[in-house]
Amino acid sequence: MDARLGIAAGSTLGAEAAAEIAREGGNAVDACLAAAVMGWVAEPFFTSIGGSGFVAVRTAEGNVEIIDGNQMMPFTDPAEPGQGIKRTFLDYSDGMYTGIGGGSVGVPGILAAVRRAWERHGNADWDALFAPAIRAARDGFPFPKTSAYYLSVTFDEIWSKYPEAKALFGDRDGQPLKEGALFVQPELADSLETIAQEGPRTFYKGELAHLITDALRADGGFMEVADLEGYEAYVRLPLISECFGWRLHTNPPPASGGASLVHVLSMLESSRLNDPVERLRAIAEAQRAATMLSFEGMQDADDIAAEAEETTLSPTAVAQQPSKRGETTHSSSADIDGYACAITESAGYGAGLVIAGMLMNNTLGEEELNPLGVHGLAPGARCHTNMAPTIASREDDGSIVALGSPGATRIVGAIAQTFLRVAVDDMPLQEAVAAPRAHLDRREAGDTLCFEPGLPGSEIENFLHRPYEEIHMFFGAVQAAGVDASGRVHAAHDPRRSGGSTLI
Repeated sequence: MDARLGIAAGSTLGAEAAAEIAREGGNAVDACLAAAVMGWVAEPFFTSIGGSGFVAVRTAEGNVEIIDGNQMMPFTDPAEPGQGIKRTFLDYSDGMYTGIGGGSVGVPGILAAVRRAWERHGNADWDALFAPAIRAARDGFPFPKTSAYYLSVTFDEIWSKYPEAKALFGDRDGQPLKEGALFVQPELADSLETIAQEGPRTFYKGELAHLITDALRADGGFMEVADLEGYEAYVRLPLISECFGWRLHTNPPPASGGASLVHVLSMLESSRLNDPVERLRAIAEAQRAATMLSFEGMQDADDIAAEAEETTLSPTAVAQQPSKRGETTHSSSADIDGYACAITESAGYGAGLVIAGMLMNNTLGEEELNPLGVHGLAPGARCHTNMAPTIASREDDGSIVALGSPGATRIVGAIAQTFLRVAVDDMPLQEAVAAPRAHLDRREAGDTLCFEPGLPGSEIENFLHRPYEEIHMFFGAVQAAGVDASGRVHAAHDPRRSGGSTLI
């Protein structure tokens, strides 16, 4: 019997949670939401209920919308810029400074986005979306490889600073958990169970809201319950682009990732893509052109209507500079009824605070996301991001692909190169996701072309070269699901990280 639904998630537990919901009658949106909720349990540091995200949904009628659950600057003003932020250096991603602590936490939006997507498009019961995640948090599971790596380079600088985090992520000897250690989160299970029973109101204005704001203020923060209560997950119509015979629907401003993706693909459409060297050169130049553009003219969320009209960019459109981003994850799903969903979510690098089992973001402390300076965003403004959940479709044969990626500045390139493998090379989805990728990194020593085995990176002039000996998580982790022209469902997870995919 042919499958009716496909799901690719950032973890095998996420894929299993989605499959459970699908077997109970859930559609592709339900499945993707269940995977996203599981991410809060199974992918520590890469996402959290205390983080942000965007949900792209394609309905059975072919309409696409983006639900904006990005982090927000509190309406409450800090006593002074930098209140409650502790600056720390991380030996991560070529070395960087970031801010942690109570003042670094932006108003979390991913829970509100999940709820709004479920209200508008879900078929399963609300509490059913949480049941697999609650079980996993209570029973425990082996600590993931990717989380163990991130913890190994951030434990001393972030998580060991706070007793709750140190107890959760440290072993009996006070050292960071290693890959494979049993990871149990009973407090998070309790919090998720409360939200499953009472809905998000407990997080945004009830018991959990008070626990969150009390803990943030105790650590020098300034967020109030009114800031949480005032949060809204906006529904935006997508940025649309026609390229390579496909129509792309992706994340619109004030997020910058979708505009950068459209800009890169627009440049590549006129390039010689049948020659491997010329293709790689074109990819590098397109990435350089996109990242050289500044944030000037970027609209603030307050200047864009929540129910915005759809935006179409021409090949000459100007994209905003894609910002860096902390750790992130992605899930995609599609079903034979025409539904597709793509969710990208993040908790930044983490504020260090774990409240009632819930890890808090540090978006207001991420220096690369705050070009106006620490606490420089207007009250209620959404933070910069290059998350770009995307849904591509072909009107001529009915093909649909939902895709996206984590990876900070590598998000746009990972999506663009995977899409090229599908649209230009006609690769099967799994091969397209696993195919070697490149990234142009802006470094002090000069523009550096990073590339995986199988790409002719050393033949590209005018760049420094950084070859990798094997495929690497540096290049993102595309999760993709779709329905092909024959009506068959496909799903593919990226071998670069600890993902999972399945067909139901």
